[in-house]
Amino acid sequence: MASSHDLDLWKFMINGNCFRKLVDTTASAVLVVGPMGAGKSTTIGIQTGAKYEAVKEEVDGRLKKVYRCVQSDNRRPQTGDGYTSKTLNIGLYVAEERYGGYSYLDTAGLNEDRTDTHRMWTQWSLATSFSLLPKIKCVILVMDFRSLVSERGFGMRATAKSLAPITGSGEASRHFYDSMIFLFTNAYEDGERVQAESIIKIARTQLSEQKKLWEQHYRQVDAQSRADDPQIQERVAILTFLKTLAEANGRVHVCFPDTPAQSESQRLMVQKMIGKSAAITKEMLTDIVATRPTSNLEVLQMFAKLATEPDSRLGGKSYTEMLRQRADHLQQLVRLKEKHKERLQAIESDWQSVQRDMLSTLWKNRDELSQQKRLAEERMNQLKMSEAPTVIATKEVKKSHPTSGWWIFFMFGGGWGWGKQSARETLDYRDAWFSKYEIKGGDYTKDIKEHDSGKGLLKIDFTSTEGVDLNVEVRFFRPEKDTEETTRLIASLERQVQDLTSQIQDCDVKMVAFQGADSQKALVALIMTEKDQLEHADQDLVEQLDRTAVQPSDDFPQAPSQWSVLTNLRGVLSVLIEKQMLPVDLAASTREPIESFLHAWDHVQKLLRELERGPGSSAISLKSSTVSSHIEDAPPVKPSLRAIARLSWAHFCAESAIDKARLVLEGLMRQRVALATALFTYAVLLKVSPSDTLQGAFANLLLALSVYIVALKILSDGVHEASMIAMSCKHQVDSYLSCLSLWSGAKLRDAGHAGSDLATSIAERLGNALSNMKPFVKIC
Repeated sequence: MASSHDLDLWKFMINGNCFRKLVDTTASAVLVVGPMGAGKSTTIGIQTGAKYEAVKEEVDGRLKKVYRCVQSDNRRPQTGDGYTSKTLNIGLYVAEERYGGYSYLDTAGLNEDRTDTHRMWTQWSLATSFSLLPKIKCVILVMDFRSLVSERGFGMRATAKSLAPITGSGEASRHFYDSMIFLFTNAYEDGERVQAESIIKIARTQLSEQKKLWEQHYRQVDAQSRADDPQIQERVAILTFLKTLAEANGRVHVCFPDTPAQSESQRLMVQKMIGKSAAITKEMLTDIVATRPTSNLEVLQMFAKLATEPDSRLGGKSYTEMLRQRADHLQQLVRLKEKHKERLQAIESDWQSVQRDMLSTLWKNRDELSQQKRLAEERMNQLKMSEAPTVIATKEVKKSHPTSGWWIFFMFGGGWGWGKQSARETLDYRDAWFSKYEIKGGDYTKDIKEHDSGKGLLKIDFTSTEGVDLNVEVRFFRPEKDTEETTRLIASLERQVQDLTSQIQDCDVKMVAFQGADSQKALVALIMTEKDQLEHADQDLVEQLDRTAVQPSDDFPQAPSQWSVLTNLRGVLSVLIEKQMLPVDLAASTREPIESFLHAWDHVQKLLRELERGPGSSAISLKSSTVSSHIEDAPPVKPSLRAIARLSWAHFCAESAIDKARLVLEGLMRQRVALATALFTYAVLLKVSPSDTLQGAFANLLLALSVYIVALKILSDGVHEASMIAMSCKHQVDSYLSCLSLWSGAKLRDAGHAGSDLATSIAERLGNALSNMKPFVKIC
């Protein structure tokens, strides 16, 4: 089952895949196969331009001839020791046009079967490569000559049997052999170099022996039994291989790249043989894939597991969950960038003008807040000192006057005056203290029984005029500063003042920050206040993905990062989706994790592209991860100047250069006065002191450039600083005038309040006096 496989080993293997590059390349493919340690990696290095030389090294206590690369412009496959394969993936190495322009596919060792996982991966990798390639121009089989002659050709027979999983069986394998050329290494016999003709002769001898054995043991076996018996199939593979080698005139090369010159000679010879080989077409590749095991379902199940399996190194999250988490952070940054889109556009055009506008807005907000604070403080002080009488409670005393029984008798005789009575009611107030009270109403008399305003006590007996209902209202007063409502209002105003003070302090901090912003990036950071937090969150996540995904091993001393494994996993899965290579009947439990992973990846990439474009993009800093696309490669050795120049150009591609040129042009156009000043200076210099030497012309250019820099400094920074100072002075003066206006207004309001309070007091006293005089007026 897929769950029993070692995930760390799968991460190593997936990290080295090149299926994405295989789909994107257009060069003709050359497949390089052979047992471990036969020399496949060295052969590819030579064919892509590397130079080797033979050296003696001590191996297991004895001197051994080995080949070391002395010069290479490109990365190349690592070489193994003959027992442990250094290549577990189909490696793609494209030769430059001067070296033939072919793309060489470095396969895993044909006898690479240390574990079921190794075998499963190599089988699937080869089958997938054959399915993706439009054709194979040639197949290079690299063999150690010693395997041909040792133990009566046991090594050759083992190689022939190991080719079966790659070539398939039956008629389909014929295409593979027809395209094959043979390269032999370590071709020495009795200390002398062996020639290609001798190798073909040995193959013919062994073919004759194998045919005799076939005649003795399998001649009478019917065709169906031959197809069903694995041992017979192995014999067929051996015969097919030996027959191909025995007839390979002009397709055998003996390799001795002992010097750089001999390396170049071998490259030219093999390149010529490749050109003459019969290509394997797409139809032929399809036939080959159909007759060989692929382990397709098991590998796809492992891909799904890798995408969704929680990893303790990632805090218990899977690759898909990590991508979704990063997408959330990036989505918030995109929204923040869109929110400030117009302002960011203005900043990119002229950030200093935006800085002044922002400061002007902050000054205006601060002035408004300061004015609100002063008004709140004035109102609070007024309330704390106000002696204006304020009603704290009202009590109504109402009652109808009674009538007697004889009032009805005299009613018909016209005697209305007889039988009229007075209404009586007592007010008994026992509540909050008061400073005074006021009685409103008429036609009554009162008898004060108890009065203690400090304790909140008042008891009055009211008697209405005879025949009149009792209808009075008693209002209780306190000074405004002592009422509960005033206390609550003062508390509310104090909180308002505290909030306004905090807002003013925030404005002061922002103004200091905006005044100190000395670049476009610094200004963007101030406007997009949430940006830093989101960037730090994304950086933490990326750093987590930059940690190693597995522990290093003897076979893989350079452990890949989580991001590298994730990226290469996406590469192979995207190829499977793009080329519709997922089985139609693949279970949803396998298909959905793969599709969900790719969807999360595409979402992250889409958001990254949105953040890289448009206003404010230059101000957003996101940490990028280093992806090791093929950790099994060996680095260049003493690269030529041409290779260094090519790598440098890759870092500064044409698109980047165009963008930089556009930014420079926009900068010049924004400072037209400085540019015009510099051009005018240069014209004057040409007119006044024309130079006939290169040194003089260069001096004039330097003078004009100096004028441009000085003018730019004056027109940009100088004008900007002067505007900032003028704006600050203006706001200071406006603030002082506003304070003076508020102070004078407050004084006038205080005087008005005092006059109003005096008039109100006189009116109230006069009203009370007239009310008390009413009974006497009626009696009279």
